[in-house]
Amino acid sequence: MTPRLDRQSCHEVASYCRHGTQTLLRLFPTLESQADGIKKGKDIEYVHKMRVASRRIRAALPLYKNCFPKKRFQQWLKQIKRITRFLGRARDLDVQIIFTQEYLKTHSVPSAYNNVKFLLEDLVIQRTNAQETVLVALEKLKTSGVIDEMRSFCTQTLAQLSNEPFDSQAVLPEAYWHISAKLDEFLAMEYCVHKENDILNHHKMRIHAKWLRYTLEAFSSLYNRKLSDDIKLIKQFQDTLGEMHDCDVWIECIPKLNAKIKAEHINEDNSLSEFLEFVKLRRRELYCDFVRLWDQKKTNDAFEQIRRNVGTGLVSTETFVRQELLNPKARIGVLADIHGNLHALKAVIQDAEQRGVSTFLNAGDLTGFGAFPTEVIQLLNSKKTLSVTGNFDVEVLGKAKKSNGERKLAIRYARKELTKQCENYLRGLPVKLILETTSKKLLLVHGSPESIDEHICKDTPAKRLKELGEIAQADIVIIGHSHEQFLRETNGVSFINPGSVGRPYDENPQAAYAIAAFNPLSVEFVRIDYDVRAAASAMRHKKLPESFVQMLLRGLSIDAITEEDQIRKWEMETNCPNMKKCSRKLAEKYLENVSHPEQVRRMALKIFDDLENLHHFNKRERCWLECAALLHDIGLSMGINNHQKNSLKLILDDTEMPFSSEEKRIIGSIARYHRNGLPKEKHYNLSCLCDETILKVKALSSLLRVADALDFTHQSIVDQVKAKAGAKKINIECLVHASPTQEEQAVDKKKDLLEEIFGRKLVLIWKKR
Repeated sequence: MTPRLDRQSCHEVASYCRHGTQTLLRLFPTLESQADGIKKGKDIEYVHKMRVASRRIRAALPLYKNCFPKKRFQQWLKQIKRITRFLGRARDLDVQIIFTQEYLKTHSVPSAYNNVKFLLEDLVIQRTNAQETVLVALEKLKTSGVIDEMRSFCTQTLAQLSNEPFDSQAVLPEAYWHISAKLDEFLAMEYCVHKENDILNHHKMRIHAKWLRYTLEAFSSLYNRKLSDDIKLIKQFQDTLGEMHDCDVWIECIPKLNAKIKAEHINEDNSLSEFLEFVKLRRRELYCDFVRLWDQKKTNDAFEQIRRNVGTGLVSTETFVRQELLNPKARIGVLADIHGNLHALKAVIQDAEQRGVSTFLNAGDLTGFGAFPTEVIQLLNSKKTLSVTGNFDVEVLGKAKKSNGERKLAIRYARKELTKQCENYLRGLPVKLILETTSKKLLLVHGSPESIDEHICKDTPAKRLKELGEIAQADIVIIGHSHEQFLRETNGVSFINPGSVGRPYDENPQAAYAIAAFNPLSVEFVRIDYDVRAAASAMRHKKLPESFVQMLLRGLSIDAITEEDQIRKWEMETNCPNMKKCSRKLAEKYLENVSHPEQVRRMALKIFDDLENLHHFNKRERCWLECAALLHDIGLSMGINNHQKNSLKLILDDTEMPFSSEEKRIIGSIARYHRNGLPKEKHYNLSCLCDETILKVKALSSLLRVADALDFTHQSIVDQVKAKAGAKKINIECLVHASPTQEEQAVDKKKDLLEEIFGRKLVLIWKKR
């Protein structure tokens, strides 16, 4: 199987995957060579060395994940994490045993330290038990064949790439990005450095130091081992923070053990209290060492020196793009308004590269509304892309006044999702860039040459364009913001808007971009299909509002979706027959026979009406139930497995249904719970619904479940239903013309939600004609 080629050009991928497979192949023997020593159990260093080797593999795998098949990568990572966890437990006990033994050597009065000896004996017992667990884990690792599988894949990949020349310059940008990301995560913990008792964050900082060290080690061969001092420095922080954490564990567990000993009258001495004071003193010493080291290295600019070291020999993106613009034959990809839509961006870059584009200019708004702001920035960074900041990017960074409504939700989500490194990347983007082509001056901005917030559109008056052209002091102005594709020339100045990659506004969900050549100026506007449904699904699983999703599916602005939602909510309240008609039409689109949905609809509504005094719902909720009943089985068009989930997906993705964004979620959710699993807070379809609405979804789903069960055989054997609620029971009387055995069994399985919601037992009464 060949490496995945979805992030970089084939040449870059070949070099990067070659480096990655070589790195991993060097790590496998170290991991395997320790196993026999662990099995003999005579030297604890085997556990330590194998644990470190597993950590290095665990750290390296994600760095090269795009070189591996996705499913295999996930399986491999899971197995490596598992062995690291079991080895970690054994190693922690080894460290605790050694620490306790060393303590006792310096406190040698036998009778005075019985409780500490008791602690040591307990640790030894725990370690013996942990050894059995480790041996089982090692056997499972061997049986799984995961190391052999990884080695085989890496060997095959290396053989496939053997004819490709290795270019370290193609790997350095990725190395710089990964190391910088880990460095930023480590430095972001600075706020806890001078807080002696911030135990939790000191432990987090240790973890960040560990992954930074392993990432430096993974790429160190690219720098001819010149990173050795940087690696030693980060290891020093890791070790000190690790010892502090060991002390913190002792400080937490010793009082508990001491209380247990006293309660059981096992020993009568104060040695554990003395031991605790010793540990606290040691923790204090380590913390002081840590702070001194941090302050010293911070003053000496040692951390940023690491960044400079890994940037050695790296040709900057800006330098590369500026050089490419001076190439008279260059074709430049022009992007704007990606708005966190990774699926659209991937499709655009792939399409552009197939058309001969290797360099991109991006007119801002990398973030906002889409599910993947961090991944969008990472992908742009892996390409030769020069970007300016957009108005939305500015708001995400908190530099503008607070927004309201849907925009506020989008900003809050993007802030939460951005990694520290991507936030720094975004913060470093300029508002404008002045560039030179072979014969013209080019200005790259987001809104207009005068304002980041100004919309320049197809119908912007020529007079205003002339004014902006004079402000620009450029021959070509590349802009975004208005999400419209156009080329306009006024007074010798050309204004180019490539349209929106990730959020088109023109009722066309296709991604938009442009390809430009500058000698002479020519612009090709491109619209391409991409997997918009996958992008929509990702947004839902990130628990973003359905209005954001509908914006993508329908190619409309969020304002247009919000306005339309208000109209559709009113229509749902006043024109339910039309909603029912549209639902039936959609059901007929996916199902050859709609007799079962019609039967379920009829029974669900009768039960709803009969129990009105119990649920107190109105016509709007009744309409939701009716539409959900008609649509609950449309997922069968995609197969019987999980068809209830597919029914939800089809309802949400249909762009012709006259439901508001919220009511799509409501009706789809009611349909989704007609079988199998019950509603849970973690389900994406319930996110963004208020508690009151979720309760309504549950109640209406419970009625639909029973109605669906009453037609389990799809034979419509129930002619009439009549429901009546008592203080402790809900009786449903069914008039049937055939044996209801299967229906009765189905109701018994699916009545759980109704009984939970209404707090009454469901009793079926069967009557034959």
